[in-house]
Amino acid sequence: MTFSHDYSKYTIEQLSDMRKNINEEKYPEKAEEIASALAKRMEAPEIQAMLEKEKKIAKEKKRDLKYSTFWPRFWAATIDGILFAIILYIECFVLGVEFNVHNQFIQTFNAIQFSIYVIFMHGYFGQTLGKRIMKVKVLDHGTETRINLKQALRRESVNLTLNIFWLFILLLFVLEIPILGSAYNLLYIVLIFSVLSSIWGISEFVTMLFNDKRRALHDLIGKTVVVRMQ
Repeated sequence: MTFSHDYSKYTIEQLSDMRKNINEEKYPEKAEEIASALAKRMEAPEIQAMLEKEKKIAKEKKRDLKYSTFWPRFWAATIDGILFAIILYIECFVLGVEFNVHNQFIQTFNAIQFSIYVIFMHGYFGQTLGKRIMKVKVLDHGTETRINLKQALRRESVNLTLNIFWLFILLLFVLEIPILGSAYNLLYIVLIFSVLSSIWGISEFVTMLFNDKRRALHDLIGKTVVVRMQ
């Protein structure tokens, strides 16, 4: 004589554990009963709601991780910066120019080179070497497909413009060109430039922190988004 258990008192975890560990060959009917009870419990509205909630949470976590790119971008920029410091040193050696990290003219020239490198790499590959190592990529914000050279240029346009303008100011100092009437006028321009550069840098950081896809201001300009590679 066989007795049927009341499986309604068991939790899903208990039923799953029983289903996993029962010897189906020795107890085929009991295994079928447990499987049937488990299926019924899984079909219950409250269980379905719980599973949907868990799926939603998992999906949101995966989405958050996809756009959580602050540190990968930071280290990517560090890697690219080291690369261009080496390139600058080699260029100075080849051209017979004394390498000096405090030389504003040399550093600004290197910054312009770096902007051109970023535009080219993002426009054609969606990644600089640093981003490739850190496994993040720049994509179109709307479609999340590869961006084009025009978008890459827009994305880097402010940095490139600031660097070119700063190079122009340095040339005015070095060549002592009296275009602005007096040195005081030039100093005012340098001060304004410094303030604007600082505002730009802070705005980049703030915009990245306060939107769900961690898009910096240059991403908004270029209509791009940076994502982790799967």
